[in-house]
Amino acid sequence: MPRHSRTARLGCALVLGLGLAMTSQAAFAASEDLPVTDPDTLEAMGFERDAENVYMGPGVGLGGGFDSSLSPAVGLDVQTRLFPSGSVDYSPVSPKEFFGRVDSTGTQWQFSAGNSFELSRLGSERFADAQVEDLPNGGTLQFLRWWWADNDPGSQMAIFVFEVCQPAFAGGAVTFTTIATDTSFDGAAESAAISTASRPIDTQGCYYLVRVRFDATTSLLRFQKARLQFTHP
Repeated sequence: MPRHSRTARLGCALVLGLGLAMTSQAAFAASEDLPVTDPDTLEAMGFERDAENVYMGPGVGLGGGFDSSLSPAVGLDVQTRLFPSGSVDYSPVSPKEFFGRVDSTGTQWQFSAGNSFELSRLGSERFADAQVEDLPNGGTLQFLRWWWADNDPGSQMAIFVFEVCQPAFAGGAVTFTTIATDTSFDGAAESAAISTASRPIDTQGCYYLVRVRFDATTSLLRFQKARLQFTHP
């Protein structure tokens, strides 16, 4: 085959690759997510006060809760062993999956012994993170539900779900978008559900991170569990 034909094919492939990269970047730019610029809000979520890559999903408000009776999950199709499209499912996160946002020297966290694995803060690091696993690409996030014990009237815990993204087929900056957040209220065994506003699940370009903030160093604030509810594509 003539050399110029191979060169032409290589040029076409390069143009196609660049086109895909530009499309991926454009998809991120076309999002309805809003940039978070307030320094106090950024710090409250565990970012630097001058961060420029943090966003808030449409309709998400800091501290907002959502309380409702959630529909039961639709079971597996017995014959095909596949999840039917639109069926409800859950991805839970244990306290044992969380680790400190900052890797610092010394003991920072305590897991309770006995019949539970509740997480408490011991050190100066306020934030602990865990990645959510087993989410289906193309599905839809519905709710975050979390469980806690807050026996400290003067302090609270806060929880955030971040969609952490980069272009799927090219290099690019990391973006953090808050898609759900809530704060604790006093009680020995509490739970609340927060809407994720039917957020589409994109595991091709993103992963999903749960962050818990402890506003005091005390065993009176104890995180127990988090769970994302979603529907299958």
